Amino acid sequence: MFLFLIYFKLAQLDTFERAGQVAAGSPIVVCVSANPALDRRLHVPSLTLGEVNRARTAVTMPGGKSAHVAMAAKALGARAAWVGFSGGAAGDQNEAGLAQLGIEVHPIRTASETRMNLEAIEESGRITEVLEPGGLVDENEQREMLDALAQRLRENWQGAAVAISGSLPPGIAPNIYGSIIRLARDAGSRVFLDTSGDALCESLAAGPHFLKPNRREAEQLLAAPLDTIEATIKALDALIDRGAQSAAITLGADGLAWKPAKGSRCWLAKPPKLKPISTVGCGDATLGGFAYAIQTGLGGEETVRLAAACGAANCVAQLAGQIKEADVKELLPQIEIRRIDS
Repeated sequence: MFLFLIYFKLAQLDTFERAGQVAAGSPIVVCVSANPALDRRLHVPSLTLGEVNRARTAVTMPGGKSAHVAMAAKALGARAAWVGFSGGAAGDQNEAGLAQLGIEVHPIRTASETRMNLEAIEESGRITEVLEPGGLVDENEQREMLDALAQRLRENWQGAAVAISGSLPPGIAPNIYGSIIRLARDAGSRVFLDTSGDALCESLAAGPHFLKPNRREAEQLLAAPLDTIEATIKALDALIDRGAQSAAITLGADGLAWKPAKGSRCWLAKPPKLKPISTVGCGDATLGGFAYAIQTGLGGEETVRLAAACGAANCVAQLAGQIKEADVKELLPQIEIRRIDS
C-alpha cells in the first residue's frame, strides 16, 4: 500500500509537469475585468465595530477576481493577459502590480478611479471584507473594451481561453458579459464565466463554455438550497440546461463539484484540511486551474484535481491569487476524488 501511494504521488506530479511543458508554448488565458480593484489586506488582533482598530501589518496588491484568475493561470505556466477598466492613480498601481507578476496588461482607461477593496484578517482567522462598488463606466469606455477584445482575440490571442470574472460597476448593463461571450465564441475562444446576480442571469443564454458560481451564488440563482450532494448535482444540471456547456460549483472547504457536459457523470473533488491564511481568491484560483487544464487538454480527473489543488493552494498563499507551483504540486495527490452518476 505504501509503495502504491508513492507511485501515485509521483505519477500525479509527472502529470502536472507534463501539462506545464505544454503550457509554456502557447496556451493563453485572457482575463476580463469589468470591476477591478486594488486590494488592501490588514492584519489586526481583533476587529471591533464602532471602535478604533489598529492594524499590525498592511499590504496593497493588485486585485479583483479577474486579477486572481490571471495570477493563478500564470503560476501554472500559461500566458496570462488581463483586460480591464482602469482609472486614476489606483488604476496605475493595479496595472503596475500585475505587470510585475508577468501578466500582460491591456487597460481600458476610464475617467473614474479604480476602486479599493479592504480585507481585515483577525488573529482568530475571521475575515471581514469591505468592497467598494466601483466607478461609473460610460458607453464609450464599454465600447472600447468590446472592440479591443474582438480585435485581439482575432489577431493576437487566437484560441485563447477567455475568463470573465466578477461584478459589474455602475453604468454597465448586465448583458455586457453576454456580448463578450458571443464575440469570444465568434473568435474561436472558450469562455469561462464566474459572476453572480443579474449579470449571471443575463449571460447564460449566450452559452459560456464553462460556468463556475460558488454555492451561495448558485443557490440564489436557482432559488434552492444546495445542502446535499444530490442537490448540488441537480443544480449543475440546471445550470447546463440554462445555457452553460459545462458547470462547476465551488463548495468552500467541501471542495467542488463539476459536470463536464450535459449527460456526463459528475466529478467531486475535496482538498485536505488546511489552516488558511485567507480564503479570498480561492474560487478565482480554482477557475484559473480549470481554464489552464482544459486549454492544455487534461483528462477529467486531472482537470478537477488540478482545479481543486489551485483553490487549496490559494488558502495558504501569502497574497490572494498568488499561488505557488510548489504548493499546487504538493496538494495534487492529497485531493480526494469521486466520480458519481447523476
